[in-house]
Amino acid sequence: MKGRIYLLILVLLISSLPIVAFADNDQTTNIVIKQDESLPKDFFGAGDSIRNHGTVQGDVFAASGEFENTGTVKGDILAVGRSSVIDGMVEGDVRVASGTVVIEGEVEKNVTAFAGDFSMAEGAAVDGSINVFAGNIIIDGIVGGDLRSGAGTAQINGVVKGDVWLETDQINFGPNGKIEGNLVYSSERELQIPEGVVAGKVEYKKSQIRINDEAKKKAEEGIKVMHIVWKAAGIAAYLIIATILTLLFSRFMLGTADTIQRKPWHAIGIGLVALIVTPVAAILFMITVIGIPLGVISFVLYGLAIYLAQLPGALWLGRLILKGEEKPLLPILLGVFILRLVSFIPYLGGFVSFLAVSFGMGAYLINIVDAIQNSKGLKVIEE
Repeated sequence: MKGRIYLLILVLLISSLPIVAFADNDQTTNIVIKQDESLPKDFFGAGDSIRNHGTVQGDVFAASGEFENTGTVKGDILAVGRSSVIDGMVEGDVRVASGTVVIEGEVEKNVTAFAGDFSMAEGAAVDGSINVFAGNIIIDGIVGGDLRSGAGTAQINGVVKGDVWLETDQINFGPNGKIEGNLVYSSERELQIPEGVVAGKVEYKKSQIRINDEAKKKAEEGIKVMHIVWKAAGIAAYLIIATILTLLFSRFMLGTADTIQRKPWHAIGIGLVALIVTPVAAILFMITVIGIPLGVISFVLYGLAIYLAQLPGALWLGRLILKGEEKPLLPILLGVFILRLVSFIPYLGGFVSFLAVSFGMGAYLINIVDAIQNSKGLKVIEE
């Protein structure tokens, strides 16, 4: 379920690119769409607070500390943040992940929510179904479809016209609480459901039996074995990659190792700057929307560079140990093997890996710049 939601977030984000609206900013991080404003397409916004009092003809994607909609949204709302209030009219779906979620208006389609607390106010209406995963849920309004929820406690004071499926520890019904369909719930124990609040059938399913100690021990042993196998596979894969890159780019790899030997402080300084500046720059590119492709490419290259950044340090370490070996393949394989083994040592492994990545990143950049400058110099000579 979570994987589908994350995929949906990505799809909606990409589909929201045609227009970016930052209307009437009180500050750069506070976005307000006024009551008399109408946005012709989709809205994409990120900030401390986002409030829509006007009309959005397309979808709304909001990432903020506080999100509030009191206007009209012709499409869907997808909001992520600390708190979200959905009032006004939403003609599409609402998908939200927040610490607190409050539905106060009308949603013509469905609501999907991940929240610490979810509530639906009296007078609010969701014409479709509600799927909510929260610590606590309160339904005081009208749900036109089904209600599916996983929650610590569920309180129903309104009307659910469809069926209700609950995974919960406690169900409370208010004086106006009513389920016109069936109620299916699972809990550690059977709960008392008042007479007459459920028009259909009531079905209780006991929560799955807890794993006993023996089964738990076997599962933990299996996980440990898989963890070891996974680490071994990671070492083997890195050794294969190191072999391929060394055979194809032996001269460049030797140059990076020599850079670490000749300019260690220069290499680690540039590497640390690159590690910090690159993701910040990529995020700034993505904020401009137009630069989103460049930002995504930057993140991909950044991740690839970090993954391969231990190779120069590994080659330097291997050559330091195997002083008489002129070819780079055996030293880099030895260095990779040693660094990978050290990375499994708590605390020390993380520190050593970070240093290796910093040195390697800086060595890569220095040698790339040198290669570009040498290439320009050759062209000048040829002319």
